[in-house]
Amino acid sequence: MKIATGVDLIEISRIEEVIARHGNHYLDRIFTPAELEQCGKRAESLAGRFAAKEAVAKALGSGI
Repeated sequence: MKIATGVDLIEISRIEEVIARHGNHYLDRIFTPAELEQCGKRAESLAGRFAAKEAVAKALGSGI
């Protein structure tokens, strides 16, 4: 049985820059409407959620 883990870190400023550059197009591609509502489009919350998604994707062997 294979057990995999994933860890990911992201700088909040990186998320802020991507949002400033690409706006809603980026947000809508990465996050569900429910996630955006829950995070309130706060960069800190979105960065944490993105890092969690990326960690799970890494553990599954794909990535975002």
